[in-house]
Amino acid sequence: MITNLYFHFPNDISYKEYLLKLRWSKNIVCPYCSSIRNTQLKNKFRFHCNTCNANFSLTVNTIMHKSKIDLRKWLIALHLYLNDNKLTYRKLGSIIKVNKNTAHRMLEKIGFLFSRYRLAILKISGMSKDAIEVMSKMLILDIKERYHDK
Repeated sequence: MITNLYFHFPNDISYKEYLLKLRWSKNIVCPYCSSIRNTQLKNKFRFHCNTCNANFSLTVNTIMHKSKIDLRKWLIALHLYLNDNKLTYRKLGSIIKVNKNTAHRMLEKIGFLFSRYRLAILKISGMSKDAIEVMSKMLILDIKERYHDK
């Protein structure tokens, strides 16, 4: 799965483009006012709402929000979380090349996702057979639930 990930997504930008299509297939929706009147900023993955004047990113209201880590590393962390019963934050850190504190925080956030949004994750799991798509949908699961895709 990990080698397959780097084959399909050779860099972080290619994975962000995939997540953008997966999260907002039709219209980009403002997480604050639910408007679809948005402008993409120079940074391809940041947006400006023309209704409420807020700026937001691709990862807003997800467990990856405000993370400076390559988003593909989040996917690998999720994969390891699901498949390794003896995963420690030190082991995760050495595999994805982040320090132990970063790995610990990532595992906390993934654990929060699974403890709080179990039903949403079960629904996502039944939607597709493609492991990368299923796990990516889990990562971009809206944890604030302020709006719905229009």
